[in-house]
Amino acid sequence: MGYDAFMRSILPWVVLLVAHLLPTALASGGEVESGAELYRDCAACHSKDGGGVTDGSVPAIGGQPAEVVRRQLQRFRSGARTDLRMQHFSNDDHLAGAKAVDAVSRYIAGLRRVTPPAKGSGRELAAGAAEFARSCASCHGPQGRAVESSGIPALAAQHAPYLERKLRDAAAGQNSLGQSHRPIVSRLPPERVAAIADWLSRVTPLD
Repeated sequence: MGYDAFMRSILPWVVLLVAHLLPTALASGGEVESGAELYRDCAACHSKDGGGVTDGSVPAIGGQPAEVVRRQLQRFRSGARTDLRMQHFSNDDHLAGAKAVDAVSRYIAGLRRVTPPAKGSGRELAAGAAEFARSCASCHGPQGRAVESSGIPALAAQHAPYLERKLRDAAAGQNSLGQSHRPIVSRLPPERVAAIADWLSRVTPLD
């Protein structure tokens, strides 16, 4: 069989294969674009790279596993986790259903942060590491990295002022972490809480 005849013989199969694969490819590409488009609202606070704000007012989220982001967004949507800004921007007016939540979660997971984490004084790092190992590592792991299967976000390389603020609020029972974290954090002096946050901010996250 000559080359031309061979090409004519396989052409129908090539057409069928393209017709089968093209919708999946287009859907996948559209999903990525949808995630990027949806993230524009998020970027206003979390920044384009997901690096947050170094003063601790907004956490870094870029590179968090998609499942972790998805679970956190669902908690805001259900009211299990409370923050007026996040409840507003995660509701159906901005994220219309599970597909939108999944799309933006995957987009955030793919972000690579260039904003460096804000750190503390660096004076009590050994004490912070020891306290974290004693009080936190059983759930958060020895390095404070994400536990995707449990939906636990990475604490490593998070801004120290944000971590410190959330821990202080938990100790006072003022946020959604309070119920599980309050018995642990409330017994710690403020300088030890700051040391934990400072140490975590310096732990290198896994790529």
